[in-house]
Amino acid sequence: MLTIRNFNLQEMVFPMEVAYKEGWNPGLYDGVAFYQADPEGFFLAEQAGGMVGGISAVNYGDKLVFIGNHFVLPPFRGQGIGKALWEHGMKVAGHRLIGINGLPEGKSFYESYGFQAAYNVIRYGGRIFSEARFSEDIYPAQDIDLGQLADYDAGFFGFPRKAFLKTWLETPAMESVCLLKEGKLQGWGCMRRCRRGWRLGPVFAQHHSFAEEILRHLALKTFGEQVYMDITEANVQSIRLAFAMGMVPWGARLRLYKGGVPKEPLEKIYGFTTLDIG
Repeated sequence: MLTIRNFNLQEMVFPMEVAYKEGWNPGLYDGVAFYQADPEGFFLAEQAGGMVGGISAVNYGDKLVFIGNHFVLPPFRGQGIGKALWEHGMKVAGHRLIGINGLPEGKSFYESYGFQAAYNVIRYGGRIFSEARFSEDIYPAQDIDLGQLADYDAGFFGFPRKAFLKTWLETPAMESVCLLKEGKLQGWGCMRRCRRGWRLGPVFAQHHSFAEEILRHLALKTFGEQVYMDITEANVQSIRLAFAMGMVPWGARLRLYKGGVPKEPLEKIYGFTTLDIG
C-alpha cells in the first residue's frame, strides 16, 4: 500500500541524495534551508515500509508555491507512484500561483494540468577562478538589514520570502554578498558548495556590470573548482557574461506557471536560486 506523508528534517538527506545521483547537484544544505523555511512542504512516498519517492511544494505565503524535487526510485517506476505524488503536490498547492521547473520534453504533460510555459532556463558551468577580481563595494549579506534585503529580493523574485532568506543566509558552506554603490543596494548574490564544485544563485542586479562585479568577487572563493549557474535565455547579457567567464551550457529546464505568468525583471536576473526544489 502506498502512503504519502511529510518528511521530517532528519529524513531530508534522502531526497538530497537522490537529487545528487540524478545529476541535479544541489547545494550541500539546500534541503535543510528550504525545509526550515517550510517544514510542511516536503512529502515522502512509502511502500511496504520503504522510501520510494518524494516531492516538494514549497510555500511562499498565500500567493505562490513552487513544486519540485519530484522523483521515484528506479525499481518503483511505472507503478503510478509519480502520478500520486504529483497530484498530492498539486492538492497542497491549492489555488495559489504554482511554479515549476520541468524538463522540456515534459511540456505537454504540464500543459495538461493547466501550466503555461514562460521561458527556458539554461544551466552553465565552468571554472571561473581566472576571472576573479576583488571588489571594495561588496559586503557580506549578513551585514545588511534582513528586512531591507528581503524587500530588495522581492523586486526580483516577485514575492516576499523573508522566512526563506533568513534560513538561506544561515546555511553553512555559503558565500552571500551584497553590492553597495554610494550606500545603495545595487545587487546581491550567493554561492554555495555542492558535492561537485559550487552553485551560484540567486544573482540579482540592477545592471549587468554590477552582476559581473558580484560574480568576479565570488569567483575568488572557487579556487579553480567547477561552478554552475542557472540563467534564463531571456537575459542575453547574462549569457554573454557566462561565456566571457568561461562557462558553457550543461542542460536546460522549462519554467512553467499555473494561474498566470508573473511579471519578472528577467533582464536583471543573472542566476536563479535553484531549479531543484523551489
